[in-house]
Amino acid sequence: MKKIITLLLMFTIISNSFGQDSSVGPEFRKHRFGLKGTPGVAYFDVNKYGKKNKGLGYHIGGGLNYEYSLSKNVAIVSGLIFSQTSSKVEYEDSLGLDYIRVLNGAETNERAYRIHSRSYVFNSVDIPLKFKFRTPEIGYYTYYGEFGATANIITNAFARKNLVTQKEDFTKSELSENESRLDANKESHFLRGAINFGGGVEWNVAGNTSLLFGLNGNLGFTNILKKESESINYDNGSSFKRATNLNYIAIQVGVQF
Repeated sequence: MKKIITLLLMFTIISNSFGQDSSVGPEFRKHRFGLKGTPGVAYFDVNKYGKKNKGLGYHIGGGLNYEYSLSKNVAIVSGLIFSQTSSKVEYEDSLGLDYIRVLNGAETNERAYRIHSRSYVFNSVDIPLKFKFRTPEIGYYTYYGEFGATANIITNAFARKNLVTQKEDFTKSELSENESRLDANKESHFLRGAINFGGGVEWNVAGNTSLLFGLNGNLGFTNILKKESESINYDNGSSFKRATNLNYIAIQVGVQF
């Protein structure tokens, strides 16, 4: 973290040094608006014994971008992004899964003898708040680095690809039909906090219109799943305890005005 902050401070000093004599490029504006998309990959950081990350999931998002310029080289960036992020987890402990089965409109409580793995999917509204440090325009290109935080408001959460053993001595199988997608809102927190950092380039195509391309890391510092699961537990009835952060790395593509 200290290395990232040091690099960004150096970037700011260099940018301002070059920027003092800059008189070319697009018109300076205090307020800039834009649209961007953020496709990428996601993964869980599991900090408790009993389960582990099971490969990469996906992240996809898009929405509005806003910049307030403090100077030609420094801006505060925010926006409103709608996203969906998924990641996989594998369970190492001997755990059962309680779930609701829906058949012909009737609900019954069921229990799978063992749960082996599942994928969580989170829909969210994301509000970033970052400092953006940029160079003067160099041959139609402006390079930037950014650092800050993101608040993710979780609007919906569900679990799919639930790999279970329904009864002792049965073979493994995924829950299907109405149970292929299980509600996980009670399993997840309403709010996720994350460190947000990255860099990229803007290409000025005409006037104050620029195309944006960059790479962004988003590392959660709060657990996205609650400490104790309401549906995953041991055979003696005790709850499964966990500590799970959700991280993702995304490409940023968009247009700025």
